Amino acid sequence: MPELPEIDALRETIEARLHAVRPMSVWVRQFALVKTFDPPLEAVVGDVFAGARRHGKHLLLDWGADHTVSVHLGIGGRLVFGVAGKNASRSVSLGIDLDDGAAVQIAELGSKKRTSVHVLHRADVAAHLASLGVDALSAGLSVARLGSLLHADRWQLKHFLTDQRRIAGIGNAYSDEILWEARLAPLRLTTSLGDGEVERLHVAIRMVLLRAKDHAREGNYLLMARGDERGAFLVHRRDGQACPRCDARIASIHLADSSLQYCPSCQAEGRAYADRRLSRLLR
Repeated sequence: MPELPEIDALRETIEARLHAVRPMSVWVRQFALVKTFDPPLEAVVGDVFAGARRHGKHLLLDWGADHTVSVHLGIGGRLVFGVAGKNASRSVSLGIDLDDGAAVQIAELGSKKRTSVHVLHRADVAAHLASLGVDALSAGLSVARLGSLLHADRWQLKHFLTDQRRIAGIGNAYSDEILWEARLAPLRLTTSLGDGEVERLHVAIRMVLLRAKDHAREGNYLLMARGDERGAFLVHRRDGQACPRCDARIASIHLADSSLQYCPSCQAEGRAYADRRLSRLLR
């Protein structure tokens, strides 16, 4: 699933590509993709592009003085650039044809159609995002605020980092990378962290996300209608390989719809957690 680094790199690309353009027409193939009806998507036609913003994993495209198109790419969503008036591929669900001859298109890959588009009046954007927590790269996520969030409830660290209601923008992949960088076990409880560990986690959040954004700038898979090709991970997706820090074998915990990777040696004091797939079979 796309996370903050790829979405922010995508925002920068859109800012550069759509400068001063206006939509000439819009079209939708998958009507369930657009979750709002007032204002309609057609309301942006003729509006000059006014900029791109982001909160967490939500991309916000401003048009004219009053309209914002909020895009959440879900699991298989992609934002690609095409040619206005030309038939788009079958994976494309929505298109905005522009007055410079280009087109912004949203494609959906795979069977899980979780991409969503909301057309909003500018004044309604804050309410649309109200359920989300503080953005993971914003100045608002200070060490003190992170500590307060961690100690407010008793959660496992992995779950805490991926809960968009607390910190917006971190998903399964970069939570693995952040916890490895901070040398913290994924199943450790948030309330158990001391001040030094909170500071270490704060540093790791920024370090990992900014490093990943640099990689996304070089080649963002969200701009291509094909699979997730991210490969610059140190621990995520590296089950059984050597830890880059201590050379121990990276382990996995398999959950209902995903898995997490960690180093038992330098994150969990040598402890390897039980594989939950095997635990279910032995019940």
